[in-house]
Amino acid sequence: MKFDCTGVILAGGKNIRLPGKKKTFRKIGEVMILESIYKVFSTLFKEVIIVVNDPRDFAGWDMTVVTDIIPSRCALAGLHAGLFYAACPYAYVTACDTPFVKPAVIEHMVNQIEPGYEVIVPQTDDGLEALSAVYSKDCIPLIEANLEKEIFMIKKFFREKKVKKVPVDQLKALDPDMRFIFNVNTPEDLETAKRLVDRTKP
Repeated sequence: MKFDCTGVILAGGKNIRLPGKKKTFRKIGEVMILESIYKVFSTLFKEVIIVVNDPRDFAGWDMTVVTDIIPSRCALAGLHAGLFYAACPYAYVTACDTPFVKPAVIEHMVNQIEPGYEVIVPQTDDGLEALSAVYSKDCIPLIEANLEKEIFMIKKFFREKKVKKVPVDQLKALDPDMRFIFNVNTPEDLETAKRLVDRTKP
Protein backbone atom coordinates (compact mmCIF):
# COMPACT_ATOMS: atom_id res chain seq x y z
CA MET A 1 0.00 0.00 0.00
CA LYS A 2 1.35 3.42 -1.00
CA PHE A 3 1.50 6.39 1.35
CA ASP A 4 -1.07 9.18 1.01
CA CYS A 5 1.86 11.46 0.29
CA THR A 6 3.44 12.95 -2.82
CA GLY A 7 7.07 12.36 -3.69
CA VAL A 8 8.67 15.57 -4.96
CA ILE A 9 12.02 15.72 -6.74
CA LEU A 10 13.63 19.14 -7.09
CA ALA A 11 15.57 19.29 -10.36
CA GLY A 12 15.56 22.99 -11.17
CA GLY A 13 19.09 23.86 -10.07
CA LYS A 14 21.57 25.76 -12.19
CA ASN A 15 24.20 22.98 -12.27
CA ILE A 16 26.98 25.52 -11.75
CA ARG A 17 29.45 23.32 -9.84
CA LEU A 18 28.95 20.29 -12.07
CA PRO A 19 28.69 21.65 -15.62
CA GLY A 20 27.57 19.62 -18.60
CA LYS A 21 24.86 16.99 -18.45
CA LYS A 22 22.13 17.62 -15.87
CA LYS A 23 23.07 16.08 -12.52
CA THR A 24 19.92 14.01 -12.37
CA PHE A 25 20.86 12.28 -15.65
CA ARG A 26 24.35 11.36 -14.47
CA LYS A 27 24.99 7.68 -13.95
CA ILE A 28 26.25 6.16 -10.73
CA GLY A 29 27.35 2.73 -11.81
CA GLU A 30 24.82 1.56 -14.40
CA VAL A 31 21.90 3.65 -13.18
CA MET A 32 20.96 7.30 -13.62
CA ILE A 33 20.47 9.21 -10.38
CA LEU A 34 16.92 10.06 -11.45
CA GLU A 35 16.17 6.37 -12.04
CA SER A 36 17.31 5.52 -8.52
CA ILE A 37 15.08 8.16 -6.95
CA TYR A 38 12.09 7.42 -9.19
CA LYS A 39 12.23 3.70 -8.50
CA VAL A 40 11.94 4.33 -4.75
CA PHE A 41 9.38 7.12 -4.99
CA SER A 42 7.06 5.29 -7.40
CA THR A 43 6.99 2.34 -5.00
CA LEU A 44 6.23 4.43 -1.90
CA PHE A 45 4.03 7.29 -3.07
CA LYS A 46 0.67 7.71 -4.79
CA GLU A 47 2.13 10.34 -7.09
CA VAL A 48 5.57 11.60 -8.06
CA ILE A 49 6.25 15.20 -9.11
CA ILE A 50 9.49 16.56 -10.52
CA VAL A 51 10.12 20.31 -10.55
CA VAL A 52 12.34 21.35 -13.46
CA ASN A 53 13.46 24.29 -15.58
CA ASP A 54 13.22 22.48 -18.94
CA PRO A 55 10.16 20.19 -19.08
CA ARG A 56 11.02 18.83 -22.54
CA ASP A 57 14.12 17.12 -21.12
CA PHE A 58 11.86 14.97 -18.94
CA ALA A 59 9.33 13.89 -21.55
CA GLY A 60 8.50 10.19 -21.33
CA TRP A 61 8.94 9.85 -17.58
CA ASP A 62 5.86 8.55 -15.75
CA MET A 63 5.59 11.44 -13.33
CA THR A 64 4.09 14.90 -13.23
CA VAL A 65 6.55 17.45 -14.61
CA VAL A 66 6.12 21.04 -13.38
CA THR A 67 8.08 24.28 -13.30
CA ASP A 68 8.42 27.04 -10.72
CA ILE A 69 5.33 29.20 -10.28
CA ILE A 70 7.40 31.97 -8.72
CA PRO A 71 10.47 31.97 -11.01
CA SER A 72 13.27 32.45 -8.48
CA ARG A 73 15.20 29.35 -9.66
CA CYS A 74 16.04 28.32 -6.12
CA ALA A 75 15.20 25.28 -4.01
CA LEU A 76 12.56 27.22 -2.07
CA ALA A 77 10.70 28.07 -5.28
CA GLY A 78 10.93 24.44 -6.33
CA LEU A 79 9.54 23.32 -2.98
CA HIS A 80 6.70 25.80 -3.43
CA ALA A 81 5.82 24.43 -6.85
CA GLY A 82 5.99 20.83 -5.68
CA LEU A 83 3.63 21.51 -2.78
CA PHE A 84 1.31 23.62 -4.91
CA TYR A 85 0.81 20.86 -7.49
CA ALA A 86 0.75 17.97 -5.00
CA ALA A 87 -2.59 16.16 -4.81
CA CYS A 88 -1.77 14.78 -1.35
CA PRO A 89 -1.75 16.85 1.86
CA TYR A 90 1.94 16.14 2.49
CA ALA A 91 5.01 15.73 0.30
CA TYR A 92 8.35 14.09 0.90
CA VAL A 93 10.91 16.24 -0.88
CA THR A 94 14.40 15.43 -2.07
CA ALA A 95 16.95 17.00 -4.39
CA CYS A 96 17.55 15.39 -7.79
CA ASP A 97 21.20 14.66 -7.03
CA THR A 98 20.75 12.21 -4.13
CA PRO A 99 21.66 8.78 -5.55
CA PHE A 100 21.30 6.84 -2.30
CA VAL A 101 17.73 7.58 -1.19
CA LYS A 102 16.74 4.89 1.29
CA PRO A 103 13.18 3.50 1.42
CA ALA A 104 13.40 2.64 5.14
CA VAL A 105 14.38 6.23 6.00
CA ILE A 106 11.62 7.72 3.85
CA GLU A 107 9.03 5.38 5.37
CA HIS A 108 10.17 6.37 8.85
CA MET A 109 9.96 10.06 7.99
CA VAL A 110 6.48 9.78 6.49
CA ASN A 111 5.28 7.75 9.46
CA GLN A 112 6.13 10.75 11.68
CA ILE A 113 3.35 12.82 10.08
CA GLU A 114 0.76 13.95 12.59
CA PRO A 115 -1.66 16.88 12.90
CA GLY A 116 -0.12 20.12 14.07
CA TYR A 117 3.21 19.71 12.31
CA GLU A 118 4.05 21.48 9.05
CA VAL A 119 7.55 20.05 8.62
CA ILE A 120 9.09 16.70 9.53
CA VAL A 121 12.84 17.05 9.06
CA PRO A 122 15.94 14.94 9.76
CA GLN A 123 18.20 16.20 12.52
CA THR A 124 21.72 15.28 11.39
CA ASP A 125 25.15 15.85 12.91
CA ASP A 126 25.39 18.95 10.69
CA GLY A 127 21.94 20.35 11.43
CA LEU A 128 18.53 20.07 9.80
CA GLU A 129 18.39 18.41 6.38
CA ALA A 130 15.71 20.46 4.61
CA LEU A 131 15.96 18.60 1.30
CA SER A 132 15.16 15.16 2.70
CA ALA A 133 12.06 16.21 4.60
CA VAL A 134 8.27 16.04 4.69
CA TYR A 135 6.24 19.21 4.17
CA SER A 136 2.56 19.99 4.60
CA LYS A 137 0.70 22.01 1.99
CA ASP A 138 0.05 24.41 4.89
CA CYS A 139 3.60 25.64 4.25
CA ILE A 140 2.64 27.23 0.92
CA PRO A 141 1.65 30.71 2.22
CA LEU A 142 4.73 30.82 4.47
CA ILE A 143 6.98 30.01 1.51
CA GLU A 144 5.23 32.56 -0.70
CA ALA A 145 5.77 35.27 1.92
CA ASN A 146 9.50 34.53 2.07
CA LEU A 147 9.88 34.36 -1.72
CA GLU A 148 8.21 37.76 -1.94
CA LYS A 149 10.78 39.10 0.54
CA GLU A 150 13.58 37.28 -1.35
CA ILE A 151 14.40 35.16 1.69
CA PHE A 152 15.48 31.99 -0.09
CA MET A 153 16.88 29.73 2.64
CA ILE A 154 14.30 26.98 3.19
CA LYS A 155 14.71 26.78 6.98
CA LYS A 156 13.87 30.49 7.35
CA PHE A 157 10.14 29.83 6.97
CA PHE A 158 10.07 27.09 9.62
CA ARG A 159 7.90 27.78 12.68
CA GLU A 160 9.66 26.08 15.58
CA LYS A 161 6.55 24.71 17.28
CA LYS A 162 5.32 23.19 14.04
CA VAL A 163 8.56 21.43 13.12
CA LYS A 164 9.15 17.82 14.16
CA LYS A 165 12.84 16.92 14.18
CA VAL A 166 13.66 13.26 13.63
CA PRO A 167 16.70 12.41 15.80
CA VAL A 168 19.92 11.36 14.15
CA ASP A 169 20.13 8.13 16.13
CA GLN A 170 16.83 6.96 14.62
CA LEU A 171 18.14 7.77 11.15
CA LYS A 172 21.48 6.03 11.67
CA ALA A 173 19.66 2.91 12.84
CA LEU A 174 18.14 2.75 9.34
CA ASP A 175 21.06 4.12 7.34
CA PRO A 176 24.29 3.89 9.40
CA ASP A 177 26.37 5.93 6.94
CA MET A 178 23.60 8.51 6.39
CA ARG A 179 23.99 8.09 2.66
CA PHE A 180 20.42 9.18 2.02
CA ILE A 181 21.56 12.81 2.39
CA PHE A 182 24.66 12.44 0.19
CA ASN A 183 24.31 14.65 -2.86
CA VAL A 184 26.35 15.09 -6.01
CA ASN A 185 27.30 18.75 -6.33
CA THR A 186 30.81 18.56 -7.78
CA PRO A 187 32.94 16.28 -9.99
CA GLU A 188 34.58 15.05 -6.78
CA ASP A 189 31.18 14.12 -5.32
CA LEU A 190 30.38 12.20 -8.50
CA GLU A 191 33.58 10.17 -8.20
CA THR A 192 32.89 9.51 -4.51
CA ALA A 193 29.39 8.24 -5.35
CA LYS A 194 30.82 5.91 -8.00
CA ARG A 195 33.32 4.51 -5.49
CA LEU A 196 30.56 3.94 -2.95
CA VAL A 197 28.54 1.98 -5.51
CA ASP A 198 31.56 -0.08 -6.50
CA ARG A 199 32.12 -1.09 -2.87
CA THR A 200 28.60 -2.46 -2.57
CA LYS A 201 28.87 -4.65 -5.65
CA PRO A 202 29.17 -8.39 -4.98
